[in-house]
Parts: sequence; structure tokens; C-alpha cells
Amino acid sequence: MLAVNHRSRAVALIVAVVALSGIALTVRAGDASYDKMPSSYGAMMKMKPMDVFKMMDTDKKGVVTKEQYMKFHEAMFDKMDKNKDGVLSHEEWVGQIHTAP
Repeated sequence: MLAVNHRSRAVALIVAVVALSGIALTVRAGDASYDKMPSSYGAMMKMKPMDVFKMMDTDKKGVVTKEQYMKFHEAMFDKMDKNKDGVLSHEEWVGQIHTAP
């Protein structure tokens, strides 16, 4: 009887680990990343708020630290600054300037 109880617990533990692994892979697959960062502020405003949150939450802890928030917005600024002059023009802000391919 004792051996069956240990075997049942072991099986339950294996099932739980496999299930949690599947959930973790699904969550990671659905996460947005900096690669999908919008090219303009206007484009970001069209995104779902939780997608932007997930981009900022790089360690996937469910919270955004001030450091993560600032890094995201610095990267956003750099992506929007198409001519790399350190300032955003109106056209860059709304996404009307495109870099040459």
C-alpha cells in the first residue's frame, strides 16, 4: 500500500511538471518582444495595453520596474529617431518618416 502511494505521488508530480512546462512554453510563445516594438508613438497607441506591458516586462515577473520602463522608452525613442539626430521631429513621432531599405 505504501509503495502505491509513493508511486501515485510520483506520477502526479510528473504530470504537474509536464503541465506546467506546457503552460510556460505557451506563455513565452505569446509574449511580445522588443523585436515587435512599434515604429512610432501612434503605432504604440494602437496596441493593446497588455502587449506593451509584456514588452516592458522583460523578466516575465508580471510587474514592470522603473528600470524596465525607462529602457523600453529609450529603445522606443531610438527606433523612432529615424535619422539618428537625437531629437524626434513631428514626422518621426507620428511615423511618417521611413528609412530607406
